[in-house]
Amino acid sequence: MISKGWLDSSHMEEIPGTPIPPDEAWRRFDQWRAAATEIGVMYMGSAGSITTTGTVTSARAGRLQINSATTEVSFRLKGASFRYGPVQMFPRWPYPPAVEVTAIQAYAASGDWIVLAEGFRPKSVPSSVG
Repeated sequence: MISKGWLDSSHMEEIPGTPIPPDEAWRRFDQWRAAATEIGVMYMGSAGSITTTGTVTSARAGRLQINSATTEVSFRLKGASFRYGPVQMFPRWPYPPAVEVTAIQAYAASGDWIVLAEGFRPKSVPSSVG
């Protein structure tokens, strides 16, 4: 697991995914909102972490809101940097298998990390333990 202290600007080159301009990330968020696409959300910050699913209900003015029947989450992403690409996760932590999702990752100036994924790849990532 990546710790908050590790997510500073000096390590951004080591994080998987391709940097994307903010307007591209916001266009994708708005597409998800318009299509009512269910997305997976993982947030890690200094105050804790959360993993949930929901639909984007608002994506404007640097604020992203996601809702479901049991969840309401709002992120201030003005000034965040974004990456797009594969992220490995353990949906049944601490049990295998790991899965790889293609996601938009947002990194806030505070060091908070948010992963927003629209779907899972069906196969697990091979274990490197031999």
